[in-house]
Amino acid sequence: MRNFVYLILISSIAGVVMSSLPSLAFVGGIAWGISLLLGGCLTSRKNLILIFGLNILLLYGLAGSSNLFFLLIFGIPSFIMGLLLGEQKGYYELQKWGLLTAVLLASLIFGLSYNLGEDAAVDIQAEVDQYVQEIYSSPNLMQFYEQQGIKAEDIEYSSALVIRWIIVHQAAFYCIYAILAAYLVLLLSSHICRRNKLATLSRKPFREEKMPWQLTWVVIIALSLWLLGRDYMTNLYYIGSNMLVVAAPVTMYYGLAGLAYLWSRSTPGRRRLNLVFLIIFFLIIPLAAIIFVGLLGLFDSLLDYRKLDHKKEVKQ
Repeated sequence: MRNFVYLILISSIAGVVMSSLPSLAFVGGIAWGISLLLGGCLTSRKNLILIFGLNILLLYGLAGSSNLFFLLIFGIPSFIMGLLLGEQKGYYELQKWGLLTAVLLASLIFGLSYNLGEDAAVDIQAEVDQYVQEIYSSPNLMQFYEQQGIKAEDIEYSSALVIRWIIVHQAAFYCIYAILAAYLVLLLSSHICRRNKLATLSRKPFREEKMPWQLTWVVIIALSLWLLGRDYMTNLYYIGSNMLVVAAPVTMYYGLAGLAYLWSRSTPGRRRLNLVFLIIFFLIIPLAAIIFVGLLGLFDSLLDYRKLDHKKEVKQ
């Protein structure tokens, strides 16, 4: 009963923070998610459902349907992970379903807020033109660029490209935000369990994490759609491009895990040399470094060059 009361208080305070303090909304959402996830092992299934229901009523009472974003991004994925934890599912099972739910719901939010229909390219260009005109309506700004020896036309063209790229990848940013939220909720919950010596949510060392091979097919499909729609900038192009943007930080994460594994197996002298090389690599050609790290994580799931699956079988 005590845990039930604590979870009600924490989740309610987090809901008030999300609704009343926009600058702390993300922090409040993470705290809410942790309380829902840990509720899976701290209270019964019925109590967890009751807590989630009361939280929804509180959020609706505070700000109505405007809190739908928090519910879909933080609430439902964490609630699902909490239910799975109550069924004694492991860390990576929670991670799989939590992240998948987060991505699907983030796509739903984007679909509700912005309909990418047949005239999407025309709508996007109109938005780009509007943003550029607003940015460069100030004569002082244009005068500053001219003093630096930069033509206003070049700056406007470059800015238009950047703004257009941001606009067409809004769906990807929604998904990345949701992935980050679900990942942090699960990671911090795992840390809390470990600090309190709870035998749940144990995870591998970072250097031994490997991208699920199913995600490689997501990258392949995304690249195929991007190439198919590239010539005429169809909806296939935008869908594939957004999928690739979402996949980029995921593959980089597992690529960094691969680098951490290689780092742990090298000698101290070799580590210093590798560190200098990586710093120079990222400073001189950052885009190539990002692509390299991403490919490292992508191909590890196919080739298993760290032989992690073999080590798991040997331990068993």
